[in-house]
Amino acid sequence: MPRALPALAALLLALPFAARGQAWSLAARADGHPSGLALPGASVAGGEEPAAVATNPAAAGFNEGFTLQYFHERQRGARGADGLYLGAGPVSVSSEWVHPSGGTSFRRLSLGLGFGGPGGALGFTWNDWTSADRGVSQLRTWDVGLAVRPLRWLSLGAAVLDLDGRLRDAWIPVRYQAGAAVRLLDDSLTFSADWMADDRARRSFRSRALAFGAAWESRFGLFLGGQLQVPTRAQTPGLDATTFLLTVGLNGGRAGTSLTAGGTTRGDRETTTYGARISSRDYRGLRAQPAVVILDLATELDPPARFPFRSARDPYGALLLKLRLLREDPEVKSVLLRVAGLPLGAGRAEELRRAVEELGQRKRVVAYLEDCGLEEYTVASAASRIEMAPLATLRITGYASGGLYLRETLARLGIAVEVIAIGKYKSAGATVGEPGMSEADREQREALLEDLFSRRVNTLAEARRLSPEKVRELVDQGLFDAQSAKSAGLVDEIAFPDELESRLGAKQWMPGWRPPSPRLAQRWGTRPAVAVVQVSGMIVPGRSRSFLVPGGLAGADTVAELVRRAAADRAVQAIVVRIDSPGGDALASDLIRRSLVAARQKGKPVVVSMGDVAASGGYWIASGADQIVAEPGTITGSIGVVGMKPDLSGLLGKVGAKQETLRRGARADLWSIARPWTPEERAAVERHMTTAYQLFLSRVAEGRKLPVEQVEALAQGRVWSGAQAVEKKLVDRLGSLRDAVALARQRAGIPPGEEVEVRRMEAPRGLLEELDLGVVQEPQAWLASLAARSPELRTAAALAELGPVAALPAEWLEPLASPPSGSSP
Repeated sequence: MPRALPALAALLLALPFAARGQAWSLAARADGHPSGLALPGASVAGGEEPAAVATNPAAAGFNEGFTLQYFHERQRGARGADGLYLGAGPVSVSSEWVHPSGGTSFRRLSLGLGFGGPGGALGFTWNDWTSADRGVSQLRTWDVGLAVRPLRWLSLGAAVLDLDGRLRDAWIPVRYQAGAAVRLLDDSLTFSADWMADDRARRSFRSRALAFGAAWESRFGLFLGGQLQVPTRAQTPGLDATTFLLTVGLNGGRAGTSLTAGGTTRGDRETTTYGARISSRDYRGLRAQPAVVILDLATELDPPARFPFRSARDPYGALLLKLRLLREDPEVKSVLLRVAGLPLGAGRAEELRRAVEELGQRKRVVAYLEDCGLEEYTVASAASRIEMAPLATLRITGYASGGLYLRETLARLGIAVEVIAIGKYKSAGATVGEPGMSEADREQREALLEDLFSRRVNTLAEARRLSPEKVRELVDQGLFDAQSAKSAGLVDEIAFPDELESRLGAKQWMPGWRPPSPRLAQRWGTRPAVAVVQVSGMIVPGRSRSFLVPGGLAGADTVAELVRRAAADRAVQAIVVRIDSPGGDALASDLIRRSLVAARQKGKPVVVSMGDVAASGGYWIASGADQIVAEPGTITGSIGVVGMKPDLSGLLGKVGAKQETLRRGARADLWSIARPWTPEERAAVERHMTTAYQLFLSRVAEGRKLPVEQVEALAQGRVWSGAQAVEKKLVDRLGSLRDAVALARQRAGIPPGEEVEVRRMEAPRGLLEELDLGVVQEPQAWLASLAARSPELRTAAALAELGPVAALPAEWLEPLASPPSGSSP
């Protein structure tokens, strides 16, 4: 074995190993300068870790999250050296304790700050020395560095180090470094070349050395690197010998170790450095993950808040991403999905099912059912096996659509609600303004139900290898315990959770999987980006709000600002607007639509992706996009306008209340809840709403490139499923959010093989939105306050914005958050 070491060393020298060292530190100490450790950092162009700040302060600009590095150096004839390096976002802090041979020990404290990102960074570092040597303790310097990464494979860097440093009343040399690095082979192989110079303590400028190196990182975590520093001036004390560093390391995802050997061709200044690293980001390397992963879908969709902060803004999007990353993780063999109580409508259930189906193409997927309904079972049916808890209940009872009509009930209380709907199908408000379901409303509900139900039957029949007739028969039966579900072929096995271990073929399984969080610095240069802007909840004027508003409110100012920001970002090549909204304020909807049109005029393609529902004001917004993508079960359309005003005069009279109003202007109290509209006032409001309706038609005709007459035939407030909307040319194609992103990059002309960043645009939340402590109450309408106490009334309140909805749970619908008057699309 000892005879093999020289051969191994010769092999390491012969290979183009990495630019992973700061070899100058060895020579600088020999030159009498209190320099730091000989670290396995990077070249001036390739640095991107906290320890690399000593070579180029710009390295701090590439740090993400948290990284902690420790190095211990042993040098012949010296007591050694230790260094601790911390990177937290753009801030870097390091402390080095050095015991040089034949010199006084010292400590160097460095504080750095970097600005930038994958395309380049600028950084500054302040250095302070402490030593028993008073002259060394008075040494203070600062560094500045720049790195530019214009291409994925190219990085350029420059740094000026030890500025304004005086050691024992004499200037120390200011050091200058410049270099270039090239990264190849899927970012795994890096070559670098550096040039080093100084100012000879302000006497003259001189070139001192050239450094060449290379680095190789395997996807299994093995790292090999080295640097060779060649003097450019002979007979220069301390730099008249070639210096080298060789590094071997092993990365394990978020932790790693390294061993560096260094010295000179003369055999002096030999050094060995041991290193360790932990990070919040993943390096290339093996990650300790369970072979079988458990995913509780209900918890993923409604994650618990980390007190005192609220949970993530888009748990549904995070779940879709997690399923895709699970599909690509080679260490995961099987996935167990716990399915129960999912807050999904028909559209997102289909989208989530498709994600599970794609996961099953590479992994074994088992769905474990507890209490679940038709949409949950739809998701579970994409798994290769379905298991069911012994006492669980399966409820595949089909779809129902209707309303609780309260006009007569409210009349007995002395309450009337005046409703004006433009469009014969616009039934929003009918539950409080009409005695029952109209024939037009019945017609559209029947068509929508048949479309949703037929498609769901066919999906389940194919997944469970049953005939559609058999599935319809089972749906009519509706409720199943575990044994009857197995007998009917709806599930494969019955098991307690602890019995699944043997079924999955794993000795141990746990819910400990986390998605990888790769370092952005691994890939140089800026990636083309597709921005995703979310419109979720009722559409209202002003800023978006989520505090104490279930489902949130999509504010026109916030959403339009995010779209404008994406349009102005040169890295963003296209914009995807994800709409999951039943509608809302007409003006707010039009302002958001205008921002989409403006983005298109700037050359940014805009694609709309629809979730469970994108109706009324949600569709108004969508009409401003280049393309619209919807799920087959998405509720969309509802091109119409409705206005409502409560009249409490009867109730006020019953309780002896009297209102007297003084006004200037015949219609100053038009929206008073203490009296009904006069015929003239009602006609004026109707004219105003008709104008809004005509504008709605023209917006859709313009966006969809259809004659107004054709849009009018599809409008009248009627809702359609996504599949029906494609046939009616209100939607371009069926697909998921992922399909919309692919379409957006295609329209932007991004080559198929190009890596794209999907950038979610989010507005910052205020402290009261982060701290869910109930300090502030959002103003709500009178009907919203009442509806919050009753699912039926809550649904009726939401219908004032939404229109008819099929197969959406009452608790999904959000109450009004705007005054109960005016018009809404």
